[in-house]
Amino acid sequence: MTKITKTIEIQATPDKVYAFMLSDKMNEVWGQWIKGTWTTEGPIRVGSIAHWVAQPGFKIKGEWDEEVLELEPNKKMVLKTTPGSKMNLTTTGLYEPSANGTNVTYIEEYQVPYSIIGKLYDKISFRKDTEKFLEAMMANLKKAIEV
Repeated sequence: MTKITKTIEIQATPDKVYAFMLSDKMNEVWGQWIKGTWTTEGPIRVGSIAHWVAQPGFKIKGEWDEEVLELEPNKKMVLKTTPGSKMNLTTTGLYEPSANGTNVTYIEEYQVPYSIIGKLYDKISFRKDTEKFLEAMMANLKKAIEV
């Protein structure tokens, strides 16, 4: 498994950041790469499903679903791809109070499919592209919330 961790400080309270992360406004942050929607009705809870669609030009192709595995409002959310997804992916969001607002930490753990070819692709390109994507996503998140 490859693990990438990125942290950024956002000048907003953890509850404001957390609420933004659960809303459709997240597409403002992810939108140029990925569009997501919650497909489970009602409030987001453990077991809720998010459906993601990669946008044209993004390195990842296709669609996938992630299920909420852990949820601590204003503190933590963990999602994992559902069975049948090509990629094994776990994403974790942590929201910790800081002197100026909230430290947001995003952790992505994944395994590229296709065994040896996938591992080679990850080393050559995918990991670097994913790190750039996460850095840009975090900067977009900060900009969107601090407006």
